[in-house]
Amino acid sequence: MALYRNPVIVEPWADPAIAGPDDEGWWWCYATDDEHEPLPPRRFKAARSRDLVTWQTHPPGAEAGAIAAPLPNAARFRAHWAPDVRRLGARWLFYGSLKFDDHAEAEGHGIFVAEGSGPTGFGAPRVLARGPGFTTIDPCFFEDPRSFRRFLYWGSGGGPILARELAPDGLGFAPGSTPRPVLQTDPADPVARLWEGAHVVARPGDGRPVLMVSGSDTWHGPYRVHAFLGDDPLGPFLDGVEVLRENAAWSLCGQGFVLRDASGQDWLAYHAVRGGGVIPGTEAVSANGRLGVPLRQMCLDRLVWGPDGMPRVAGGSPSQEYQEGPVVDGGRDRD
Repeated sequence: MALYRNPVIVEPWADPAIAGPDDEGWWWCYATDDEHEPLPPRRFKAARSRDLVTWQTHPPGAEAGAIAAPLPNAARFRAHWAPDVRRLGARWLFYGSLKFDDHAEAEGHGIFVAEGSGPTGFGAPRVLARGPGFTTIDPCFFEDPRSFRRFLYWGSGGGPILARELAPDGLGFAPGSTPRPVLQTDPADPVARLWEGAHVVARPGDGRPVLMVSGSDTWHGPYRVHAFLGDDPLGPFLDGVEVLRENAAWSLCGQGFVLRDASGQDWLAYHAVRGGGVIPGTEAVSANGRLGVPLRQMCLDRLVWGPDGMPRVAGGSPSQEYQEGPVVDGGRDRD
């Protein structure tokens, strides 16, 4: 175990997703790349680590991003958001969000899947869904350990979190399946008016699905992670608890991704902003009703399952002191 202190990635690293290890023992972390961030543009950022706390960003083979080839109908805008990447045996699946060249309010954004044989160089993407505004972004893959059926979740923009069953290979939706709302927003509730960044994990013990989401204002705050419990992967998800909130040092904490280390300890990777920091060079940039683009860095903290069977970050907010990192010896997702 290596000692570490947050952040584990110092440069802008929003919406992190971790997969691996690869055949050489590297864990890979992927992140958003958009118009507000330093040049050069990349088709989703990638980093690698052997211990999950010391990361090499943009390593050999990923200098241009995780997806080497230009994305069809997605070259006009620098908008590669919220990846979700899984190693499933010999296959790697990359889910992500795009703003398309033929952007229109009715279906400007969408989610896709790409397949690869390793952590970079994914093939041509297959568009899975498009929708109005920001309602069709932030995809999340989940395999139900009780049935081994696979599902995809997505949503933002004030709409519900949606779920739909995937085909067994994860490259398309199951025949006859349709999107189902699994968590609704409430425009009158300042906490629940927007949910996004869906991430689903199986609860230890009984395998029931737990849906984590972030809300409600990624640019101004508050922005926190909440978790809801379901009986079925297709919802509904109820009985929400707060997983992660800001503290005096860190704000805009969200877009959580759960990984389990070799000892069985769960960890939450997420982005947060330290001390109101902005990306250098953007201090005078007007973005989303504020000056300066928040410097969202990747943080990592232990996830603890409480007596109520729900997850919370140890201490409730981003840690600030040095601590021991994850136990790593190489586990792998199933196929």
